[in-house]
Amino acid sequence: MKTSWNNTVETDSYLNGQCSGEEKVLFEARLLLEPDLKENLHWQKTTRAIVHQYGRQQLKAEVEQVARHVFTAGKYVSFREKVFSFFK
Repeated sequence: MKTSWNNTVETDSYLNGQCSGEEKVLFEARLLLEPDLKENLHWQKTTRAIVHQYGRQQLKAEVEQVARHVFTAGKYVSFREKVFSFFK
């Protein structure tokens, strides 16, 4: 399946909710009539989900790294105690 750039841009606009009402109806009609476009939509959704998950994992790793640093470095003792006091 070869995807045209126009189909990719239209699919992206559809997924972002940037289509007008007419454009949305037209795109959804094309999805019914064009199996390749429907497959393209599926793979763009899948790719977005993977990228989103990767971003969440990266953010989580960065937060954990900062937390380890803040909660183990001596110069942050008072901050650490304030945070722990919230959970007592």
